[in-house]
Amino acid sequence: MSLLNPTIRILALPILRRLLLILAVIEAIFLAESFTTLLEETLRHNGVAADVFILLLFKTPEILDLALAIGMLVAVFFVVSDARNRGEMLILASSGVRWSRIIRLVLFVGCIGGLMSFVTAGVLWPMTKYAGRLKMADIRADYIVSLIEHPGPQSSGQTIRNVTFVATPPADNAQRRGQLFVFQPDINNEWRALQSRNWNVSKPDQTGQRLIKLEGLSAYQAPYPDTNQLYHHVSTFNVEDADFAFRMSDVTTPPHRSRSKTERILGISSDEAPRITRLTTRALMVPMAALLALAAIIAGGAGLGRFMALPLAALTLLTSDVLARSLLASAIETVSAPFLFVLATLIYLGPPLTYLILKGEALMFPSGRRT
Repeated sequence: MSLLNPTIRILALPILRRLLLILAVIEAIFLAESFTTLLEETLRHNGVAADVFILLLFKTPEILDLALAIGMLVAVFFVVSDARNRGEMLILASSGVRWSRIIRLVLFVGCIGGLMSFVTAGVLWPMTKYAGRLKMADIRADYIVSLIEHPGPQSSGQTIRNVTFVATPPADNAQRRGQLFVFQPDINNEWRALQSRNWNVSKPDQTGQRLIKLEGLSAYQAPYPDTNQLYHHVSTFNVEDADFAFRMSDVTTPPHRSRSKTERILGISSDEAPRITRLTTRALMVPMAALLALAAIIAGGAGLGRFMALPLAALTLLTSDVLARSLLASAIETVSAPFLFVLATLIYLGPPLTYLILKGEALMFPSGRRT
């Protein structure tokens, strides 16, 4: 354990710090790009800052999963390169730390990142995607109710089951709300209009039903206009109170409460085999990225190649992932799940690990001093 402590201090902890910093920067960039769209959508429905923050929070797992492999590649490359050029790797070699231990340590960190990728894509991202969709639906539903309850400086209207409600703003600051006008176009071949001076909208009950409670009503009712008659009688009467029951499904399309295919938390079954394979290959990209970073350090050397090593490693990572997915997709139906996992591991980790086993000793020496 005493021999492992220097490697943790010199390599493992700096890699984790650099990785967290890279992921934070990538998250900030992508969230900033999504911020304007979410802000406009939320403000359009009278949302508040907390709603925007929650919706942005629900987007972080998707961005994290996409950025993890590239972040690991960059973090390992720069941390190990710096330690190598400062001679710290040579000091570790002098103290008895073999180059193979460096590779195992970096591979272990990559596997932890791969496990994190698998959990994020299989559990966290489906949960937050589902919660984000329902959250936006709740914001839209609250906005529709607020149009009636808080019309603002201008009157606002809403039609529910062919009944039109028009709420007016309060006449002065002493009033909480103005009047509510209700128009029913077809009551036994007649129209009816109601005017309420004291009204409110109740909270939804257990079934999701709300009530518009009307008090102090004045009602007007008359037959539809007839061009052959010059005068149409309008009946006027007062009502103590009335109410109108509705659900949000009467006003807007309700959100589907059942989870879509992409919103389901990953389960272990034969039906989930393609999805498990896809998530596994994405997770294997993270330890592969860590190994490719070490391979790029060795292959780059001390000349101009060291400036091209990282971009070429990133290109190799993405290209290998596309080719490996194509190969594994054709093998899903023909081989068992355990064999498929072993095959995927060999495809993703085999080539860079083989190269490191052959050339790994060069990791311990600064560029230009290898003999």
